Amino acid sequence: MSLAGIAPSVQVGFAALRVNPLRTTLSALGVIIGVGAMVSVLSLSDGVESAVRDQIARDGRLQSLGVAPIVEDVVDGQRFPRAKFDTLSSSDARSLSQQLQGLGTIYMNASGAGYVSTPGAATAKRRAALISATLASGSSRAGMKLDAGRFFTDAEVESKSRVAVISRELADAVFGKSVLSPSAVGRSITIQDSSFTVIGVWTPAVDPQATRRGSLLAYIPVTLAESGAITLPISATGGFTVKAARLEDLPVVQRRVESWLAHRYGNWRKQAQILSYAEEGAKLRDNMVIFKLLMSAITGISLVVGGVGIMNVLLASVTERTREIGVRKATGARNRDLLAQFLAESVAIAGLGSVLGTLLGIAVSAAVASIMRARTMAQVHAGFSASTLAVAIAAPIVVGIAFGIYPALRAARLSPIEAIRHE
Repeated sequence: MSLAGIAPSVQVGFAALRVNPLRTTLSALGVIIGVGAMVSVLSLSDGVESAVRDQIARDGRLQSLGVAPIVEDVVDGQRFPRAKFDTLSSSDARSLSQQLQGLGTIYMNASGAGYVSTPGAATAKRRAALISATLASGSSRAGMKLDAGRFFTDAEVESKSRVAVISRELADAVFGKSVLSPSAVGRSITIQDSSFTVIGVWTPAVDPQATRRGSLLAYIPVTLAESGAITLPISATGGFTVKAARLEDLPVVQRRVESWLAHRYGNWRKQAQILSYAEEGAKLRDNMVIFKLLMSAITGISLVVGGVGIMNVLLASVTERTREIGVRKATGARNRDLLAQFLAESVAIAGLGSVLGTLLGIAVSAAVASIMRARTMAQVHAGFSASTLAVAIAAPIVVGIAFGIYPALRAARLSPIEAIRHE
């Protein structure tokens, strides 16, 4: 069946719809409501999923793997520390980073208390702060937004540069509150007995339920702690954390970490361990998919109801136009021409419902998301993914064809003589 052959029949179908626009609109109403409900629910589902993913990314645990050496043996339920074990260093982190090929970010952190002061300050003026030795990726791990300056780079970590990024409260405690954040950048401080240059200042996020607001914090390159260049009451960094770029990437990241450990240790399971929430993450991914499919199935029922409405209208149209159908068949119209005519009418009605329903669904989902944000702490915004758009386009077309096929077949199978005699 060529497109040129059925084009006149399609034109006849569209002309029949234009003759009675009110009936066409009313028959499309069910599809409008069905598509609107489906799009709004899917859009809100996309928004909720995006909010959950953002929360997971901020928390980090479900997207992360802990890689650490085994430091103790368990015998008959009792733990015995190992006298010797192989620690993981920043050079190992760089090696693994190449293996991950952008699928994940590696974090290392060792923290301990240390004294901070300005060079030459009296012992009485030293302030105790939490010193964190970390990689250049530490800023993203901490969700840090600098007030001034920058975080240290990979090159500075490798070269063991004596640079530090300090909190605003520590800058106030050491330099005085009159010194603004930009002015603190470039100044020198003493951590323990070592001199450092301040290259960045940031204000830590405040926990609304915390009793103590603000902290005396400083970040330094992890290689300084590894090499013993600075004396801190912290143990050598024995492991690191690998955070996958996406929740779905975690299984691939774990396989690559295991491959890297096997290359480094051979029988790595006796030397190192991988700690993760992989099972919980898999359950969460499955739950999100199930939730979206469930919502789609529920709203799909209203779309089916709209399809039944289209079928009823087309059946009534076949009955009303029986004599017209008989005349068309008597003058040479083939069964497939009538089939194309009524299917075109059905798909056109469904297409109209799809366009109007999609606009309705977007408006409803935006309004509901706004109410959710106003009434709760959840930062939910209406989303509109490619899959939602595909469903909004494909579902009405499928419904139009599925529920238009019976009226179209009924019209095509009419006897021309009986149809012309129909009153």
